[in-house]
Formats: sequence, C-alpha cells, structure tokens
Amino acid sequence: MAAKRSGARRPTYNPAIGEPTPHRQLERLNELIGQVRAANRFQRGRLPAHALSDPGELQQIPLVGKAELVADQRKQPPFGSNLTYPPHRYTHVHATSGTVGERLWVPQTEADWAATREHFALVLREAGLDARDRVALPFSFGPHLQYWAAVAGVEAIGALAIPLGGLGERERLLMLAELGASALICTPSQALSLIEAAERFGLHDATQSVRVVICQGEPGASIEPARARIAAGFGASVLDHAGSTEVGVFSYPCAAGGGLHINEDDFLCEVRDPYTGERVAPGAQGELVLSALRRSGYPAIRFRSGDVVELGGRCPAGHRHTWCPRGIIGRTDDMFRVGEVTVFPSAIEATLREAGALGAYRIRLRPGACEHSTAGSRGQEVSVLLETTDARQVAAVEQLALHRLGVRLRVVAVMPGTLRDPRPKSRRLEDARHQAASTAAG
Repeated sequence: MAAKRSGARRPTYNPAIGEPTPHRQLERLNELIGQVRAANRFQRGRLPAHALSDPGELQQIPLVGKAELVADQRKQPPFGSNLTYPPHRYTHVHATSGTVGERLWVPQTEADWAATREHFALVLREAGLDARDRVALPFSFGPHLQYWAAVAGVEAIGALAIPLGGLGERERLLMLAELGASALICTPSQALSLIEAAERFGLHDATQSVRVVICQGEPGASIEPARARIAAGFGASVLDHAGSTEVGVFSYPCAAGGGLHINEDDFLCEVRDPYTGERVAPGAQGELVLSALRRSGYPAIRFRSGDVVELGGRCPAGHRHTWCPRGIIGRTDDMFRVGEVTVFPSAIEATLREAGALGAYRIRLRPGACEHSTAGSRGQEVSVLLETTDARQVAAVEQLALHRLGVRLRVVAVMPGTLRDPRPKSRRLEDARHQAASTAAG
C-alpha cells in the first residue's frame, strides 16, 4: 500500500493581496447589475435603475431566497425568468439537493462555469493540494453542483481525479490503497462511514496514503468532535468549505484557524440577523447573504443562503476575507427551539461525536411533553435515532446533551444501516410538528 506523503505542502494564499474593500465590491456589483438588469426579467424589478454610489445603498436591493426562485420556476418551467441570456448560451445545469423544499434548477453559462472551476481550485490550493496529488471522489454523479465542481477544481490544478462512485465501501477503501490517494473530498458522513467500514472489514491501512480530507455538503468538519474523529481515523488534516447551487463555491478552508473564509474577491458577503435583517457584530451568529459577482447567467444578488455562521475577526494566518471559525453552524430552516434554547442539528451532532457515537443519526421533533432544564413546560418531544449497539453510548449522549445544551433528549438505539441516506446530503432533521398540527386540524 502507498505510504502517506511526508511534509504537508503549505497553502498558496498570500494574505497581502486580495483585501476586499466595500467600494471595490460595489463597483463590481454595479458592473453586474448593468449586465443583467435590461435582459433579465426576474432581476429587472429588483435592481435599481441607477448605479449604487455608497455601500449603505445596498439595502435598496431586496433580499431574495430560494422560495422566490422556486416559485418563479414553477410559473415558467423549467428555468423561470431569472435568465440573462438566450437558452443556447447555457452550457451547464445543476439542481439543489432537495433535502428541504422543492428542487431548483440553476443553469450556468460557460463564463459562469469557468468561475466555478476557479473557485473550487482555490479550495484545493488552500488545502495544500497541487498537480502531484491524487484526489478520491467517493460519490455518484447526480444533478448536484458540489461534485461536478469538485471534479472541475481537481482538473484545474492538474491533479489526478479518482472516481469511486457506484462502489461499495470495501471497494472504495481498496481503491484508495491501490491508487495511493493523497486526498479525499466527501461529506463528513461519508468520511465517518469509511472509517467504520475500515474497522468492520479489517482494512485499517487502506487510508494511510490520505493526508488531506476536504469536507463539504454538511456541517461536520467544523464540529470539533467530528473533525477530530475523521482526522484520527484517516491520520490526515481535515478541512472545511461550503458552497451552494444557487450561488456557487463561495468559500475556502482556513488551514490556520479552522472553519472557512468567504471568497470576497468574487462574492459580496453580508451576515445578518435572520429575524431583524440587521448586520451582526463579530462573535455573533447570523444568516449569510451573498451576491455572486461573477455569475451573470442566473444571477444571485443579495441571496439569502439559509446558512447560519458565526462572524469571526482576523484569523491566525492574517487572511483578510471574512472568517467563519465554526464553518456553517446550521440552516435557518433546521434550527428549532426547546423552551428558551435554540438548537441546531450540528450542536446535537457535536454531542454525539463527543460521546463517541460515530453512527448515522436522525433527529425527530414531535408535539408532546418535553421536560428539560431550561423551561420545564410543555413543548415538543426531541428524540434522536442513533445507529449503535452500545447502550452506554445512549446514556452518555443523553447526559452530555443535558450538560452541554441544556436540553433533554430521548435517544433511541437502532441497528447499524437503518438510517443510511442515499442522497448526497443526509437529511438529519425530521419535523413532524406541522404535519401533526395539520392532521389534528383536519
């Protein structure tokens, strides 16, 4: 089996360049508005007829979310009216994962795709990868952007792409070893599943050539217990990045401080309170609002990503782009309240991993009595289905959740393999409260 390469190569980012300025970003946004306003029927009613002269005028442009884009496509299938060019100008199309709500189709022109390719190449370079690497891609290709973008980025840096889609976990492990993969791009769930499979099949050395694991698609690489478990299982550095079909690959990993940076060379970034719309201060959590400055075919201008981040200061390496030290903390459509406590699925995952539970899990919310340390009143029942055969893990998770989160969970052990999700992003939250309310009303 191939040995792990010694001496990690350092990222190529130069913190002395690329410092974003609000006025330069505004100039680029005005250029984009000038490109799309006349021809794009969806954007025409949103965008001002004159150039913005001050960053404070940005709020003249209303926020837009996925729901509005989906409604537009429903009225005018298949792509809606958010198109700047004639249909023959579009060369790529991808779809949102559909884990929440309806699928959204997002077409890209060749120029849009060239930007996507460059943005993922930046992710790889910041992870220390170059043409000498062999990058394993353990996923099947559906219509989702994240995997096609990964391949494009690997090609852009001249590295070798190793396709592992359509294979079982044992076969994937054997191919990692046979071809000496030095890097792996996958979801945190896939990484943990490969670690479990290596233990189950006795292939403990199959991953020894992997020196970098780049996670995407789910929180996990920025959840310290999960990150540490992946790092230990592969004996590799574990880095995080994020993107979306609607906006593109908008971030890159911070190898020095953890979490990720927003690529503000090409994305205008705002972090706002999802309820009040006000900008949040460093150290506070808010929803990421993005404007993709190099995507004109299907524009994303002041797009509400639904991703919740914590706004950091300057990272230890001195990167000048906005730093999110905890990566994507959760989704606005996934957060829920238990009494006075706001809970994200990622916080529950951190509790599971800290308690040593590596199996797949699913959170279920149902109406009912919920006793917990913060409110003690009637609310919803929060249970967690967990793949485990160890009763001690169940007790450990329940105790740790009460201590760390101030929430009483009911953990239910299920057999390994029960919760496997074939979709590219695992759906971790099952909310039956509204369904129950509708049934009761009927």
